Amino acid sequence: MPVERALTFGLLGLAAIALTPACTPLALQPATSAGLVVYSKGASQNTASVRLALPPDAVYRGMLGMLERRPELTVINRNDKRYLLEVTDGERRLTGQATDLGRGETLLFIWIDAGDSGQTGRDLMEDAIKVVCTELAVECEVQDI
Repeated sequence: MPVERALTFGLLGLAAIALTPACTPLALQPATSAGLVVYSKGASQNTASVRLALPPDAVYRGMLGMLERRPELTVINRNDKRYLLEVTDGERRLTGQATDLGRGETLLFIWIDAGDSGQTGRDLMEDAIKVVCTELAVECEVQDI
């Protein structure tokens, strides 16, 4: 059951990223990469995967950077070797994992569970996608499934 829930949360997070048609890079920083976001959805749980032309350690450092700027988040699980980060704010959960595809490319999986927050998984995923793409200075192209 915990593995199924973790997978569901991760997939939900990836879905939030996929809903954003494009993410603008940080001010004065050119986009270093583009991400193709594949999205699936549920009522409160969504998932997405983003293929990035960045190495997984750079993607993971970006995830950790986002965490530092969001003190309301609590780390539930952090595995630096697997580039996995799971966080919660008490009601909502987000899990992200950067997977090495080789040749300096990464597949970022995101799982989100909106829980009883009043948000839909889709809304939360849209927010997560914007934050991730901005943090990594990439433009994200969304592909719904």
